[in-house]
Amino acid sequence: MAKIIDWIDERTGLRALVGEALEEPVPGGARVRYVFGSVLTYLFMQQVVLGILLATYYSPSASDAWASTAYLQDQVAGGWFLRGLHHHGSSAMVVVTVLHLLQVVIAGAYRKPREFNWWTGLLMGGLVLAFALTGYLLPWDQKGYWATQVATGIMGTVPGGEPLQHVLQGGPEYGNLTITRFYALHVFVLPLLLSGLLGAHLFLFRRHGVTPPASMSEEELASKTAPFWPNQLFIDVVAMAVCGAVLVGLTYSTHGAELFAPADPASNFVARPEWYFLFLFQLLKYFEGPLALIATVIIPGAVAAFLFALPFIDRAESRSPKKRGPVLAGVGLIMAGVVALTVIAMSADANNEDYQEGLELADAEAETARELAKEGVPPAGGIAVWQNDPEYAAIMLFEENCGTCHEIDGKGGEEAPSLSHFNDREWLRGAVREPRSAAYFGGTKGHEDMEPYAAEDLPDEQLDPTIEYMLMLREQGEDEPNAAAYDAAAAKKGQALWEDELECSGCHEVEKGADGVGTPVLWGRGTRAWIASVIRNSSQAHLYGENAEMPKFEGKLSDEEIATLADYVYRQGWPAEDAAGAEAAAE
Repeated sequence: MAKIIDWIDERTGLRALVGEALEEPVPGGARVRYVFGSVLTYLFMQQVVLGILLATYYSPSASDAWASTAYLQDQVAGGWFLRGLHHHGSSAMVVVTVLHLLQVVIAGAYRKPREFNWWTGLLMGGLVLAFALTGYLLPWDQKGYWATQVATGIMGTVPGGEPLQHVLQGGPEYGNLTITRFYALHVFVLPLLLSGLLGAHLFLFRRHGVTPPASMSEEELASKTAPFWPNQLFIDVVAMAVCGAVLVGLTYSTHGAELFAPADPASNFVARPEWYFLFLFQLLKYFEGPLALIATVIIPGAVAAFLFALPFIDRAESRSPKKRGPVLAGVGLIMAGVVALTVIAMSADANNEDYQEGLELADAEAETARELAKEGVPPAGGIAVWQNDPEYAAIMLFEENCGTCHEIDGKGGEEAPSLSHFNDREWLRGAVREPRSAAYFGGTKGHEDMEPYAAEDLPDEQLDPTIEYMLMLREQGEDEPNAAAYDAAAAKKGQALWEDELECSGCHEVEKGADGVGTPVLWGRGTRAWIASVIRNSSQAHLYGENAEMPKFEGKLSDEEIATLADYVYRQGWPAEDAAGAEAAAE
C-alpha cells in the first residue's frame, strides 16, 4: 500500500494536498460554530449523487415526468427513499444556509478582508433557493406545478420580469418547454454555477483563514490555535453524520416525499409555494394591486442591498457582537420578519377550512392516481392516468354535461345543488336545515319558497326519523327494496310525524304516481331511475314542473349515457349506506 501511495504521490502530489488541507490552522481551536460550511458541502455532494440516481429513472417531459416519478416512487425498490432523501435534503440546505449566514454575521466574518467571501456566500444562498424552485416543478404533479406557478407569477409582477418569466417558462404558459428548461437549469446550469462559486469560496476561505472569536486576545489565539486535523475534522464529521441521520429519520417517518396527482392546468388546486417562499406569498397579501411592487421589488431589493453592503455598513471598531448592535439588529429584524410571515401564512392555512378541504381532496386524488399508475400510464402522459379508472367515462360525461352547474368533491359549479354525497343522510339533513344555501337550492328558481327548518322549529329527535322515512320512500321506488338501508322503526315514527305534525305534504306528495306541485314527489326520490328521469326532463309533473331550470338531455344523450350518469350520481351518496349505517343513525 505504501508503494502504491508513493507512486500516486510522485505523480499528483497527493500527500502535500492532504497535508495542506488537514494542517490548516484553526485560530482559537476547534468549535461547533465552524461546522455549517462543511455540512453545506456535504449536503451539496449528497444532492448531486442522489440527483444522478434519480435521473436514471426520470424523463423530463410534460407527458412522462409524472409517470416516471410515480414509477420511481411506488414501483422501484427503494425509489421512495432516494426521492425522499433528495427532497428533504433540499430543505435542509435552505435551513443550514440560513444558519451559516447567521453564524457569519454574528462572527463579523464579512468584514475586511473577507468581503468577497461574503458575496460569494450570498450568491450561493441565492442558488440554493434556485435549486429548490427548479427542482420542485420536476415531478410535474399538482402541488409542484401550481406552487411554482405562484413563484414565477411573482417574478412576472416585477417591472421587466414578464419577459424573463416567459424565457424561464418557454412561453406565456407552462408546457413542455417549461419542464425541459427547469430540468436544464436544475441539472446542468445551477450545479456548474454553484460548483464554481464553491471553489472560489473555498479558495478565499483558505486565503484568509477561519475568522477567530472576537473575544480572544492575540496571545490566547496563538496559544489555542490547532490544526484542522483531528479536532475540527472530527466535529465536522459528527455534524455531517447528525445531519444525515436526521434526514434519514425524516425520510422514513414521512415515507419519502409527497407526490400529488398529475398536473392539471384546468383544475382548481389550492396553490401555495413551498415553505421557504411562504414569506413572500404572505407579504404579497399586504400589498395588492399597484402596491404589489413594494412586496416584489422594493422590500426584497432593500434587503438584498443591505446584506450586500454589510461589509461597508459595519464600521464598528471591533467584531464583538456587543459593538455591532445596529447591524445585528438589522439582520435580526429581517430574519424575524421572514419567520413571522412564514408562521402567519402557515397558521392562516391551518385555520382555512376551504384550504384544508382542498388538501384532503388533493390527497385523495393523489392516492387514486398513484394506484391507477401501477396499471400503466397511457402514452398521452400523466394526466391520462385517469383513463385507467373504471369510472372515467362517467366522470367525463359529468364534467361535459353537468359540471358547469353541479359540483362533486369540490369540482364543478355552484349554480345547482351539490351532488357530493347526494341524498345520503347528511345531505338530506342539510337540504332541510339550509335549503337556500348554495350547496342545495340557493342558485335555483323558486328556492325562496322552501323554508329552512332550524333546530328550534324541527329538533333533531324529529328530523332524524323524518330522514329515515324519506329513505324508506326512496327504497319503495327500487325494483329490489333494501330494508337495511333505513331504520324501519324510526321511519314509521317519521311517517307519523310527517302526516300528523309536520304537514310536509302541502309541498311534497309521497304517493306513487302522484303529480307534484312544482316540487318533487318523494316516493322513489333518489333512485337511479329517478335521477335518470331528472336528467331526461326535470320539468315533468312529478319532478320540478314549471320551476325546472335544468336543460333536457333527452335526445342529446343516449339512454346508455343517461344511465351511466344516473348511476354515477347515485353512488356519490349511497355506496357506504348499509345496515350498520342505518343502525348508527337510529342510535
